Amino acid sequence: MIRGAAAALVGSIAVLLAWLGLRAQTERADFVVASDEEPRTIDPHRVSLLGEIQIANACWEGLTRLNPETFLPEPAVAERWDFDAETLTYVFHLRESARWSNGEPLTAEHFRYSWLRSLDPRLGGQYYALLLTLRGAAEYYQSRVNDDPSDDLSATTVGVEAVGDRTLRVVLARPCAYFLDLTSFATLYPVYPPGIERWRGADGRIPLRQAHLWTRPEHIVCNGAFVPERWEFKKRVLLRANGHYWDSASIGVKSIEFYSAADANAALLAYETGRVDFVRSIPKTTARALFADQQAGRRSDLHSGPRFATFFFRVNCSRPPLDDAELRKALWLAIDRETLAEKVMGMGEQPAYTYVPKASVPDMPRRLADGRTILYQPPAGLGAGLTVPEREALARAHLARSRYGQSGAQRPIEIMYAPFPDYQRVAESVQSMWERVLKIPVALRVQEAKVLSSEVRNLRYDVVRSDWYGDYMDPGTFLDMFSTGNGQNRTGWSHARYDELVAAAAEERDDERRYALFAEAERILCEEQAPIIPLFVRSGAFLLNPGFEGLRDNVQESFPVHRVRRGGVPQPRRPRRARRVLGAIGRGVTL
Repeated sequence: MIRGAAAALVGSIAVLLAWLGLRAQTERADFVVASDEEPRTIDPHRVSLLGEIQIANACWEGLTRLNPETFLPEPAVAERWDFDAETLTYVFHLRESARWSNGEPLTAEHFRYSWLRSLDPRLGGQYYALLLTLRGAAEYYQSRVNDDPSDDLSATTVGVEAVGDRTLRVVLARPCAYFLDLTSFATLYPVYPPGIERWRGADGRIPLRQAHLWTRPEHIVCNGAFVPERWEFKKRVLLRANGHYWDSASIGVKSIEFYSAADANAALLAYETGRVDFVRSIPKTTARALFADQQAGRRSDLHSGPRFATFFFRVNCSRPPLDDAELRKALWLAIDRETLAEKVMGMGEQPAYTYVPKASVPDMPRRLADGRTILYQPPAGLGAGLTVPEREALARAHLARSRYGQSGAQRPIEIMYAPFPDYQRVAESVQSMWERVLKIPVALRVQEAKVLSSEVRNLRYDVVRSDWYGDYMDPGTFLDMFSTGNGQNRTGWSHARYDELVAAAAEERDDERRYALFAEAERILCEEQAPIIPLFVRSGAFLLNPGFEGLRDNVQESFPVHRVRRGGVPQPRRPRRARRVLGAIGRGVTL
């Protein structure tokens, strides 16, 4: 363990020294982002890592974009749109000033081409399912899965049509209140067709070895605020401002660099020495100390808050004795979530009694036809509002009513988790709570991530640590997954009424009724059945050079770095603090 930590420290120091040695030779961008992930691709239809998506967001733009303050969709490439609720048809009107980085006009046909490309299984995009909201998109995608061209459905099957150069008609397969959020996502960005088609062979295919060539800086054409100028493998991606961007007046810096740090420790060291301006991955060994400094008013460059994410337990409802809802509710109630959030984690997490994060409710407004704005109203959740003694007494009452509690011969309930320190602290704390409150035996089982994933898929567990980050700002991104047959369910739980409610919400066109359907479904999930046990709402943090502004903490962890501009008090170089960080990491302690 010590030898491994020493090796990691040496590696981090070596990286830092390399940075310092090359600084005089390498031009520094106006704004530098540290990433501990080397981008595998910057193709917006294939990106999946956070760092990759961040680069794609800087270089491309969709029909809409999310407002950096409200995170509601606003016009981007589309200057306006119309929606017919009866036919589920959007008509987007593209702005005349929308241009590619080579100066050519961006047209509606470019969007149609791009969305069909995202729906090609051969591309391997991980978020293609976002486009399955289009009429005929699911059938079109499925027809291409077997790789037999004779089975391919026509592109006209899909509900996207270019009507002239500046009008795009989109027909949905079903109501989708958050569709304008989806048109802000990278999977629905336009790509430049000539830049991709130049690599297509006589057989109509683009060879895999050439499929990525269009993203090289010497070939790439974008429509966003920035354009890649240089990509040095495992070093950096350098972006330059796009002079043809329709909203170029909003660009606050002329260049942005995404620096590939060796790991989160190296990224933090680079920030402390002034090499980078923004860090979103902070080592756990120092995060709590930084958070304590922030709370005490000693550090203004750390920004933190809740996330659109829930840390929870899945319960295997197909395995006795956990097939009994009375036992599951006893386990739910015996957990002191306030202690977990405030003392075990201690990074601003919030206790969770429901699955949809309540902290995110203000970020999910829906405007109704009569002009009213409504918010999702989640249920209270089992045990919410009770004192700890009241919850514990109720937990013991549910246990007494369960078959497990009445059987006498109690086998241990096993908690499975991956080998990470935070997961272990939570598991050990819950083990202690269950043993103390319910007087039942509890075992812990640590599994490597790959093995754990297989065990969960095959329902070979009792209770397993899980978390879920919402893909879009809607309750459905959390609640759909526990429908019968959903690939993310993984609990063995099936409930006919829950399925009916979620299915009805998917078809409901009135957002007030749709939210009410989701709330009733969540009540079944989090008060009546408990196939999952929410523990706390996830938190997150980032470091930003105080000399810049334009980024704020938010539940989605959406950081549009292309909107950064100089402002505030510049950050001085801090060699003493850097040495302190090096020493802290080397000793394995917090700052």
